[in-house]
Amino acid sequence: MSGSNGSGWDSQPTENCAALSETTSLNSPDSSVISGLKKGDLLDVVVQKLNGVVLVRALRNGKVAGSITSAIIQRLADCVENGYVYVAEVLEDAKGAVCKVRVRVK
Repeated sequence: MSGSNGSGWDSQPTENCAALSETTSLNSPDSSVISGLKKGDLLDVVVQKLNGVVLVRALRNGKVAGSITSAIIQRLADCVENGYVYVAEVLEDAKGAVCKVRVRVK
């Protein structure tokens, strides 16, 4: 059974931290960082909280490639706080300012 616990999340989520995954495009991508990315490349995913706002960013060699905004970011932040590490796998060669990724556990 699933039901809301009042926080917006199901009381028994269908996805646990190890299975959490989302396909999305990087927002506000930095073309100088994403240029040359190829299908299968892995970007580090970092979660930061700034003034109560959750920010999720994909990094390439320590530089911000772009941000990740999706319905899973709060759940992702909770999982990272519990020790899980995530990557953003590039799904297609980067084209201009478009970079499609799948966020998944490392």
